[in-house]
Parts: sequence; C-alpha cells; structure tokens
Amino acid sequence: MNDFTYQQTLPLKLLPSYGRHDFIVGESNLEAVKWVDNFSKSKVNGLIIIGPIASGKSHLISTLKNKYKILEAEDINKEKINILKLEDLVIENIEKIENHNFFLHAINFVKEKHFKVLLTSRLPIKELNISLEDLKSRLLAYSHSKILLPTDDVLKGIIIKISKDKGLLLSDVVINYILNHVERSYSIINSFINELDKLSLIRKKKITIPLVKNFIESKSS
Repeated sequence: MNDFTYQQTLPLKLLPSYGRHDFIVGESNLEAVKWVDNFSKSKVNGLIIIGPIASGKSHLISTLKNKYKILEAEDINKEKINILKLEDLVIENIEKIENHNFFLHAINFVKEKHFKVLLTSRLPIKELNISLEDLKSRLLAYSHSKILLPTDDVLKGIIIKISKDKGLLLSDVVINYILNHVERSYSIINSFINELDKLSLIRKKKITIPLVKNFIESKSS
C-alpha cells in the first residue's frame, strides 16, 4: 500500500474567510481588483471578469453581495429569476449558460433600466459557444478584465490563505519549496494544499520539506 494512501477523516475544518481584506492581490490580478473595487462608482454599465478556475473570481465578486444580486449560470438556464425585478446584477460562470435567449433578455432589461451587470467567465467571450449574435455582440461591448496566470506573490499569498483557513501551519521554507516544485496554477495549488491538509490530519505530523517531497514523489509515481 502506498505510504500516502488516505483513510477517511472527519471533516473538522475551519470555515474559509472570504472578506475583501482576505483577497490576495498581486501583479496577475491587480487590474481585475481595481475594476471590481471601482465598478459601482464608475460610468461603466457592463463588466466581465475573465480568469481560470480557482483564480479567485468568486471570492472577489462576493465583496459585492450587499450591493448586487449574485446569480449562477444555473439560475439563468432554469429561468429561476423574475427579469422584471432585476436591479444591479452579478452572474457567475457564464461559460456554463445554455439558455442564451433568457440570458439576453436579462442583461437587456438591466441595461434598459440603467442598472449594472458584472459577469465572470473562465473563457474569453470569443471562445464561448454562443450562436446568438445579439448576445455575443452585447457581451463583446462590455468592458473586460483578465486575471492572468499567477505570479509568485499571488501564489504564495494563496498558499498562506488556504493554510490559514484550514489551520495548517506552514513555514516560509516549506511554502517556498512548494512554489518551486508544484505546477504553478491556481487550481493545482488549491488542490495540493487541500491534499496536504488531509495528510496532516492523518499523520498528525508537522509539515516538513522531507514530508512534502515524499508526498510529491508519491503523486508522480
């Protein structure tokens, strides 16, 4: 049996923190952060934040929850909302929307009433499978901001934040080792720290470089 095979553990986790002050700001996402922070006061009526999975789009958007109604793609697909009651609006993960006619009606109503709409997507608009030309042109007319591939400062901040949320203590030496030996993407770093947390619960040991090294080797074998 692999030395790192997991046994089932009780999910005794600390709740993650999603306040604006918890969001990790760095070179790769600074532009998007500025857009979101100033969107309510700007003259722009439509904004799309584009970024890969686990890049923090939902965390960033959650800071608007007191001002905007936040919806998911499924709310649009299943027409769970009353368009006539919409005001300032956020729709997450628009790459998952298939009900394009209802989507267009919703954002058109928001525009006609001079409210604001903020959308998030994992893909640029031109890469989305949208055959409805009116919808595509409307989305392309919005302002766009990209969350780029993570820089060192953002990745390190993400590791520290996730570890803190989970009550997992990692030294700077261990964090730097992880940065230098794990694929540099938002989703991979998130998954790796989650797995490291499970390992810590099982082993009941301090996370050290030898332990992390063995863990990485076990995943690649």
